[in-house]
Amino acid sequence: MGLLTDQPLTKICLQATLVLLIAQLFRLVRRWSRLRHIPGPASAGWTSWWQCRGALSGRYHEHLKNAAGQFGPLVRIGPNEVLSTDPVVLRNMSAVRSTYIKGDFYSSGRIVPGVDNVVSERDEAKHKFMRAKMAPGYSYKENEGFGFEAGIYRQLLNFISLIDRKYLSTTSKSQPLDLAEKTQFFALDVIGDVSFGEPFGYLTKDEDLYQYNEINASSLPVMNLVSVYPWLGRVVHQWPLSLLLPREEDQVGFGRLMGFARHFVRKRLADGITTRKDMMQMHIRNGMNEEELIQQAFISIIAGSNTTAHALRMIILSLITNPSAYRSLIAEIQKVALSVSSPISWTQTQTLPYLQAVVREGMRMWPPVAGLGFKQVPPEGDTINGFFVPGGTQVGQGFYAVGRSRLVWGDDADVFRPERWLLVDEDRLRDMIAAFDTHFGHGKYSCLGKPIALMEIHKAVFELFKRYDFAILNVERPIKTQTSVFLFASDFWVTTTRRDDEEN
Repeated sequence: MGLLTDQPLTKICLQATLVLLIAQLFRLVRRWSRLRHIPGPASAGWTSWWQCRGALSGRYHEHLKNAAGQFGPLVRIGPNEVLSTDPVVLRNMSAVRSTYIKGDFYSSGRIVPGVDNVVSERDEAKHKFMRAKMAPGYSYKENEGFGFEAGIYRQLLNFISLIDRKYLSTTSKSQPLDLAEKTQFFALDVIGDVSFGEPFGYLTKDEDLYQYNEINASSLPVMNLVSVYPWLGRVVHQWPLSLLLPREEDQVGFGRLMGFARHFVRKRLADGITTRKDMMQMHIRNGMNEEELIQQAFISIIAGSNTTAHALRMIILSLITNPSAYRSLIAEIQKVALSVSSPISWTQTQTLPYLQAVVREGMRMWPPVAGLGFKQVPPEGDTINGFFVPGGTQVGQGFYAVGRSRLVWGDDADVFRPERWLLVDEDRLRDMIAAFDTHFGHGKYSCLGKPIALMEIHKAVFELFKRYDFAILNVERPIKTQTSVFLFASDFWVTTTRRDDEEN
C-alpha cells in the first residue's frame, strides 16, 4: 500500500518538521563552533541580538567599547562577526596588498538600487578603478588656488558672520547658540562650496533647509538596523519598498539634495567649461560619467558633513570643559594672531603644535565614524591577536574603542589631554599617529576626504577660539550624542561672547 495510506498525514508532517528542526540545529551549532574559541558575550555566537540591542540603544559605540574592555582586542560579537580594536590589525586589513575585502556591510551603501558606488562596491578591481578616477579631485595639490582652501575660507567667514550677527551674548543679554546645529550648517555649506562651487545656503539663511538635519536624525534607527542586518538594505531597494526611498523630486531631506546634485552636475556638463579647477572638474577630467558624478556628490554631502561637523563640535566641547587645555590653546593663538593671515591658512596651522595636538586628541576620543565597516577575512583565514579566524568571517573596526583603548593610550585614555602628543619621543609619536589615522581608514580604503576634513577643522578651531569665549548652558548634559553609522549630536547649547582681546 502507498505511504499515505500507511501513515497518517499528520505523522509525516511531524517527522518532516523534526528533520528540519534537527537540520537547523545542526547548522546553528556548526556556525557557533567556527568562532567558539574567540571570547565574547555568550549570546553572540547564536544570534545577532547582542549587536542589535546595542545599535538600537543609541549608544552602540559605548556598547562595543565596553565589550573590548571586558574581552580584549578581539571579541566575538555575532555568529559570523568579530570586533577588532587593535590599530595594527586594522591597518593590516586595509593595506594595499591585503587580501581582505569589504564585507557585506558595505552593500547597504548603495544610493541607487542595483548600482554600486565607491562606498558600496565590493569588487576589489572595480573599487580600485573608481578610487583612481576620484583621487585627483580630493588632492590638495591639484586644487591649490581654488578648491579646498578658498571654499573653506568663504564658509568660515559666513560662519563667523552668522555668530556675530545673531548669537553674540553680552553682559546684559544672553543669546543661546546650538553649536550642534550650526557646525552641521558650516560643514554642509563647505561641502557645497568645495564640491559644487556654491554653498547650499545654510549659514546665510540660518535654517534647516529641506529639513535635512531633521530627516538625518530621524533616519538613525534605520541606519543602525541596516548596519547590523545588511540584507535589510537590499530588501528596501526592492519593489515595492523602493518606492519609499528618497527621490530627486522630493522637496525635503535626502531627495532634495540628490536633486540639487543632479541639477548641478548636468549644468556643469552642459556648460562644457574646462577651465574650472575644482573637485567636480577634476572628476570630469578623470572620466567620471554623469551618474558617477551625482552619486559621488551625494556621498560627499552625507559623509563629509556628518563626520566633520561631529569632529568639530566635540573638539569645541572638549576644550571648553577643560580649562587647562583651553588656556594653552588661547595662549598659542594669541602668540601668533598678528603674524598669520586671517583666516589662518592651512600651512600656518601646521606650524602650531598645540592646535594640532588639540585636533588629534579631540578626534582620538570622538571619532566621527561609529559604523563597524566590516572587512571579510580571505578564504584561507587569518590569525588575529593569537586567534585563528576562518575565511569569510566579518571583522568589524571599533574606532571609538581604539581611541579609548588603555592598551594603546595608557590609563588616562578617557581623559582629554592634548599634551600627550607633545611629550613623547618620535617613535612613540609615530605609533600614536598611526593609531589615530585608523579613524580615516587606511591603505586601499583610506578616506579620500581626509585632507578637506583636517583643513576645515584646524582652520575653524583656530578662528573660533581666536574670536570667542564659549560657555556651556547645560552643565549636567552639555550635549546629546547618538550612534548611527556616524556619531550624531544635538542640543549643544552655549553662550558666545567676544574675547576681550578681540574687541575694538
